[in-house]
Amino acid sequence: MKKYFWLILLVITCVPSVAYAHEEVTYERKNRLDNYQTITISQSGSLFYSVTNEIIESVKNLDTNLSFIGRANVGLEKITDQAGNQKLNTKTDYLYSVSIKTVEKDFANFIYPTELADKINNNLIIVSELTANLYAIEIGDVIHLVGINGDPIELVVGDIVPDSKLGWFEAVVNKEIGFKLGIYRNIQAIIWDNKITENHLIEIYRNIKYKKIRVSDESSKPNKNWVLPNALVKEIFGDFQLKEKDGTWIITEPKWREENIQTIRMPIIGRTTCHRLMWEPLRGALNQIDEEGLADTLFTEEFRTSGGCYAPRRISRFDAGGSISRHAWGIAIDINTKSGYVPRVVEIFNSWGFAWGGTWTSPDEMHFELRDLSASISKTSG
Repeated sequence: MKKYFWLILLVITCVPSVAYAHEEVTYERKNRLDNYQTITISQSGSLFYSVTNEIIESVKNLDTNLSFIGRANVGLEKITDQAGNQKLNTKTDYLYSVSIKTVEKDFANFIYPTELADKINNNLIIVSELTANLYAIEIGDVIHLVGINGDPIELVVGDIVPDSKLGWFEAVVNKEIGFKLGIYRNIQAIIWDNKITENHLIEIYRNIKYKKIRVSDESSKPNKNWVLPNALVKEIFGDFQLKEKDGTWIITEPKWREENIQTIRMPIIGRTTCHRLMWEPLRGALNQIDEEGLADTLFTEEFRTSGGCYAPRRISRFDAGGSISRHAWGIAIDINTKSGYVPRVVEIFNSWGFAWGGTWTSPDEMHFELRDLSASISKTSG
């Protein structure tokens, strides 16, 4: 049996929290996910259709429970109140981008309090607190969305809850609504049973041919190169409307771009264009690399010809669900696009608040992404 276990990659995933049920809500405790042992299966981007089918086959053989979580980024066109008055609108041909999570109706009661699950199952949209604050959304408002299939849909806001309770998605709907928005791909499979045994893991790895999957349980440790969720990126670095250019490249709202995107000269790499909040941590990391005699391990020719920082585009993976690249905010940078980085350079970037893409399930070894401004604040103030 041990030959199966070298494949197992245990990392943290966003298993929906169930610890926030209001005291007044009553439900049958045995039908709560936290009364079961669980494992989750995910991969970079979304689950391939072949992986989804192989998971279903594994569960059939195990005679256990299974549900899928979907997600995609869809367009936000406008918001109206219950009387039809317009509260938020976008420029012609522009939309905001919001990350939507989808859950199966039969599964909603396992992960959310009954009151919240009923609203999801009654085709209402549940919005996170940060998103509600950003767009001045209130319960009862109507959100006008444009799906990744281009179809418009209007949804009434059923509730507003803390972001952590939605797994740091900006909103949640049931899968039937998700299909109308063109959200067909799943980002995660959740398997639960009274007891998870070796048989579950063996069956999963025996059936799934694609090996770059993440399997996690309650004992999984977080990847130290985690990145910020969309809502926090917007809160820290600002939100923008966008217009489609060619399916991959987008045009960001001119006002936001003028206020936040700058071009200046940096140590080692020279002139670059990034978000204004990138300068201090990026300069700090590059100066430290130079001081430690590692400047010659960064290849400026690769940076000039195929790297960079600000690049307004979507993540180009076909299974990325229309997600906007962090390069569109100017908070990610690719330097050594072909040669890789020496370990000490990665350590220095980490210490200045950057995540490195080299440890991701689908590695992006050229990629550093800003996720923590406090690191540079503490270094410079100290």
